[in-house]
Amino acid sequence: MSIALTLLVLPLVDLATDNPDEPILDQLERSGPQIFGFAVSFLVIAQFWGAHRRLWEMLDDYDERLLLLNTLWLLLVVFLPYPTARLFVEDASHPDSAIFYLLVLFCISGLMLLQAWYIARHPWLRRESDRRSLRDQVLPSLGTTATFGFAMLLSLVNRNAGLFSLLLLGLVQRFTTNRDRPLRQPDKLRPWSARRSPRWRP
Repeated sequence: MSIALTLLVLPLVDLATDNPDEPILDQLERSGPQIFGFAVSFLVIAQFWGAHRRLWEMLDDYDERLLLLNTLWLLLVVFLPYPTARLFVEDASHPDSAIFYLLVLFCISGLMLLQAWYIARHPWLRRESDRRSLRDQVLPSLGTTATFGFAMLLSLVNRNAGLFSLLLLGLVQRFTTNRDRPLRQPDKLRPWSARRSPRWRP
């Protein structure tokens, strides 16, 4: 994930070196859509990274199916800067790029939902200290996926309305994520040698 975030800045580096004699303010004005697209991509990927960490940090094991879902998820996350760049350079009167952008977000969130569902259905993959209910594990990803789906459908009617509806994500996460207690519980009762280490489950 950190590599994907780092790669986002490379197009901006190219813009900065295309015409080094251009005044900085003119260059920033000319590159405004690309810079805004970079900021949006960074924030969205960082949000997905946080959701991924909360899902995976309580795992004690994994198998090939879960690894496949995670690989597909990473593939779309790394691909996300492309539809984001298209979104901010396209004429606002055409909704194609907005729909494509929201579709990619929907697929990323959907793969996260599949991972959460798979982990919830296979409790032996989780740590013994993980006491989260099925609701706590699946509902955050379900709410995010539903929001992206709603935004995509809304963008078919009005491009800007579909994009601005993404602001609902903050409200959705507020009511679907349990923030009352930390997910990681300190493992102080057992000696280090007695703690379980991740195993490969084919």
